[in-house]
Amino acid sequence: MDFRDPLFSVIMFFVIVLLSVLITMALGRLREYYREKKLNEFLKDFEYIKIENLKLDEASIDALYLLAKAYEKEGDFEKSLKIYLWISKNINSTEILRHIATLYYKAGFLEKAKKTAYQILSTKPRDIETLKLLLLIDEKLGNLNEIINVLEIFEELEVSLSEEKAFALLKLALNDKCNIEFCKEIKSLDDIYKTYPFIQREYLKTLFNKEPEKAYNEIPEDKVYEYLDLYWHRNDIPDIPKFSNVLAAKHLKKCDKQGPFEIEILKQVKKDFADLEFEYVCLNCKKVFPLYSTRCPNCHKLFKHKLMFNIVEKQDLKNIEF
Repeated sequence: MDFRDPLFSVIMFFVIVLLSVLITMALGRLREYYREKKLNEFLKDFEYIKIENLKLDEASIDALYLLAKAYEKEGDFEKSLKIYLWISKNINSTEILRHIATLYYKAGFLEKAKKTAYQILSTKPRDIETLKLLLLIDEKLGNLNEIINVLEIFEELEVSLSEEKAFALLKLALNDKCNIEFCKEIKSLDDIYKTYPFIQREYLKTLFNKEPEKAYNEIPEDKVYEYLDLYWHRNDIPDIPKFSNVLAAKHLKKCDKQGPFEIEILKQVKKDFADLEFEYVCLNCKKVFPLYSTRCPNCHKLFKHKLMFNIVEKQDLKNIEF
């Protein structure tokens, strides 16, 4: 067949096309092989997980995402982080980066969490959830000035975070630093309480350390038991009507006024036989904690803890060796 024959040219054209298709398919399969190999090596960390014929398509990414969420829910932040970090190298997702920053925060890697948060904000400076996370990170790092900067950003975005602002003002007041523009007309703890009455517990707690007489006066009659933990073990409870039941429960006076069940039981049992044990439930996430925290350790909401108390046997702590 003559090389100048048109039929030869047609045949060569189809041969070239066929070779191109075969080479492209071969390269695709080779890339897929190495990607699967890389993933399988990565997943060797999870000894009890066996994944066969895993393909790196959208469904596989979704499956890995669910796996990461499961580890995160169980508190295994290390394994969850490894998966999220791998996913972030393969897809560009702000949500994944936010998960990574949150896990760094939960695991205690605060500087890495902050760096990842800044990475998100560099492309999405108005990302509300990331800015909220940045508040938590700076709070752990003790960066009060940076917290104020973030709160001012929220004000510019017209996003109300009254609890966060009240908490920042509270810290400034307790450290005698309410002399900056952020405070404006609020210069003292009393000013903060008047503006943000939901800080009542923190306000009373501070007063009990500095002005206990004022603290007792500030406790509303209908909240005597709501703040019982703040003064139950004190010996300076005033003998006034609103505290009569509490004093009776401590066997310091008689009172026939009906009180909570636990208080009534303490009034009936002999002195030094029983005591109160305090716990705190978060009204947002419903988790119960043995110690009070202004910010919930689980859901991170502020000023949401409510006091609960139970009767326990009173322990004699004298002559205990440590």
